[in-house]
Amino acid sequence: MSEILSSGSVSTRRQRIAELAKRAPQMAFTSLSHVIDIDFLKEAYERTRKGGAPGIDGQTAKQYGVNAHEKGPTSRS
Repeated sequence: MSEILSSGSVSTRRQRIAELAKRAPQMAFTSLSHVIDIDFLKEAYERTRKGGAPGIDGQTAKQYGVNAHEKGPTSRS
């Protein structure tokens, strides 16, 4: 997995991950932290349908959006 995945939009990054998975289905992704940065999270949040079901942590998009600019990628509040 020597390709750089960190540049580009959410769609571009998702496509690169999908292509890597398709080329090497036996490969396990142990971490995608090099892909998910604050800009990725912001863009993904903007694209999220806000009226959908809560996440696995029970948090709604609306709840996440409150002060989202202060949250980092590892924040759990």
